[in-house]
Amino acid sequence: MGNCQTTVIEIIEKALLLEPGILKEDSGSENTEEWDSLGQLSILVDLDKHFEGKISSISEMAEANSVPKILTILKENSIC
Repeated sequence: MGNCQTTVIEIIEKALLLEPGILKEDSGSENTEEWDSLGQLSILVDLDKHFEGKISSISEMAEANSVPKILTILKENSIC
């Protein structure tokens, strides 16, 4: 799962236009200023592109506002 975590963090950093290495494994909207509603949308779009359209069919991803929540949902849906 570590490799998936690194990939997801990199995707989120790019989606939020952050410098590499800014986000940690416990980062989320509550502790990352750029992770607002527009940032959330960018994250979902970029994750969906990376995982070849598998994200858009997972309704709970809309409320996944942290790295741990996103990773949990990806694991539960056998994407990561």
